[in-house]
Amino acid sequence: MGLFRKLKEKWERWYYGDFAEEEEEWDGETLEEDRPAASRGERYFSDADTRTVFVLEALGQMRESAEKAELYRDEYDAVTSLITDMEGIDELSPDIRGEIAEQAGHIDKLEKERRQVYYSADRLEESRFQHLERYEDAIPDAIRKMREAEEYRRLIKIDLRRMEAEKASCRYQLREAVLTVSNSRGVAIICAVAMLFAIALLAVMQYFYRLDVSWGYLLICGAGAIALTVLFVRYQEASREIKKLEKLRDKIISLHNTVKIRYVNNTNLLSYLYMKYDVESSEELEDDWAGYMEEVNARQKDEKLREDLEYYYNKLTATLRSCGVTDPEIWTRQAKALVDHSEMLELRHALIARRGKLREHLEYNRQVAERSKQKIKDLAMAYPQYAKEIAGIVERYEGTLQDE
Repeated sequence: MGLFRKLKEKWERWYYGDFAEEEEEWDGETLEEDRPAASRGERYFSDADTRTVFVLEALGQMRESAEKAELYRDEYDAVTSLITDMEGIDELSPDIRGEIAEQAGHIDKLEKERRQVYYSADRLEESRFQHLERYEDAIPDAIRKMREAEEYRRLIKIDLRRMEAEKASCRYQLREAVLTVSNSRGVAIICAVAMLFAIALLAVMQYFYRLDVSWGYLLICGAGAIALTVLFVRYQEASREIKKLEKLRDKIISLHNTVKIRYVNNTNLLSYLYMKYDVESSEELEDDWAGYMEEVNARQKDEKLREDLEYYYNKLTATLRSCGVTDPEIWTRQAKALVDHSEMLELRHALIARRGKLREHLEYNRQVAERSKQKIKDLAMAYPQYAKEIAGIVERYEGTLQDE
C-alpha cells in the first residue's frame, strides 16, 4: 500500500503540476503565505491594476500593524513605568521606606474599615473587589471596548468562513480547469494517433488491395479536424479560466491574510483585556462592575472615613513624589503592596506578565509590517521595470496618510 501511495503522489505531481495542493487547517494566528512575487511570473504583474492592488494591500497591512503597535506601545510604556517605580521604592532607605509603609498602612486599615462598614452585599470576593478597585476609572470604557471587540470578532469569523468557502470553491474550479486542459491535451494526442493509424490503414488498402478509399480519407480528415478544433477551443477556454482563477485565488489569499491580521489583533486585544480584568467576557465584567458599584455606593455613607483616607492619600502621594516616583497616585490604590512584601511580589509578577504579553503583541505586528514591506521590495527587485511605478504608489499612499 505504501508503494502504491507514493506512485499515486508522483502521478498527481506530474499530472496536475503545482495545483496538486493539500488542504491546510488554519491554526488561528499564522498567515497563509502569498506566493513570492518572482514566482508569479511577469505575465501576472503585467497588469497595472494588479500591481497597484498588490502594493496597496501590503501597505494596508503595514498601516494596520503600525496602528495596533502604537496602542500596545503606550500601554507597554505605562506598565514599564510602574515596574520602574516599584524598583525605585524597593531601593529607598529604611527610614523613608518605613514612613511610606506607615502611611500605606493607615490607608490599608481605613480601607478595610470601609469594607466592613459598607459590605452590605456579598457579591464579590475581597480579592476580586480589590482587583476591580485598581481599575475603577477604566472599567466602564473597558466594558465598551470588550463589547465592541467581541462583536467585531463575531463579524470577522463570519468573513473568514465566507472566504474559506470562496477559497475552496476557487481551488475546486482551478483543479477542474487544469483537469480539462490535461484531458484536452491527452484526447488530442489520442485523436491524432488514431487519425494517423486510420490513414495508414487506408493507404495499405489502397496500394495493396487497389481499393478506392478517397471517401475514407475525406471522412477521417473531416472528423479529425472537427474533433481537434473542439478540443483546441476547450483547451483555450480552460487556459483562460486558469489565468482568471489564479488571479482570483491570489486575491482571496491576500484578503484572507488581511482579515487574519485583524482577527489576531482583535483576539490579542480581547485576550489582554480578559487577562487585565480577570474575566472571560464583557458580560462577566459588567456583572462584577455592577456589584462593585453597589458596594462603593454603600461605603460612601461614611464621609469621615473618606476624609481620613483623602488625608493619607495626599500624604503618601507627596512622600512618593518627593522620592522621585513617576506616578505616585496609582500607589494609593495599591497601598497593601507597600506594606506587605508578598503582595508587592505578586503585583510585580502580574505586571511583568502583562508587559511580556504586550511585548509579544508588539513583536507580532513588527513582523507583519516587515513581511509586508519585504513583499513590496521583492516585487520591485523581481521586476525592476516597474520599480519607479511602485515607488510612486508608495509615495501617494504616504501622502494620503499625511492628509488624513
